[in-house]
Amino acid sequence: MRTSRTLTAAAALTALAALTGCGGEGEAETGSGGKSLPKAKDVAAMERFVNQYTQCNDLEMNPPEKRHGGTAFEAVPKGAEAGVKEQVYCDAEKGHMALVAISDMKKFQQALKANADAGKEGDAIALVGADFAVIPNEGGGLRELKSSGLLVASCNAKYNSEIPSGYMKRDAKVAGCILTDYLPA
Repeated sequence: MRTSRTLTAAAALTALAALTGCGGEGEAETGSGGKSLPKAKDVAAMERFVNQYTQCNDLEMNPPEKRHGGTAFEAVPKGAEAGVKEQVYCDAEKGHMALVAISDMKKFQQALKANADAGKEGDAIALVGADFAVIPNEGGGLRELKSSGLLVASCNAKYNSEIPSGYMKRDAKVAGCILTDYLPA
């Protein structure tokens, strides 16, 4: 009888983990409230994760500015030298967002820092999990993602100095960058 209950409990936990759409192996950093940052093993898992909080439709390999003539995502780190494994874009309810699979979070944050130091970070805010980032443009679901467990990765000294008390503010993997649960107005 005891073995049966244990197996039932183990099966329930396994099923619960499978339903989240995210998860993975290895050590995950902790986010706000001491919880582990969300993980996504591939683009499909990122899309499912984001769609729990806001709309992410019509995945495309090319950024929306190629379609609309804008430059909202030109400062988003790209390529293996920036620790980026794969990058896609989707339509949000009132904008767009980039979904970025990250193979090396330190390289990704170094690229964010280089953009901030060069003054070309734009208005893009990188919300990071353990191994991926979601970067919405204006109206692209930023507010809706606040409760997702993703954290803002900021390398902007002015922004970092203006975070109000009570919000998490901890060092990221790169000096001068932080992770926070504070979203700008």
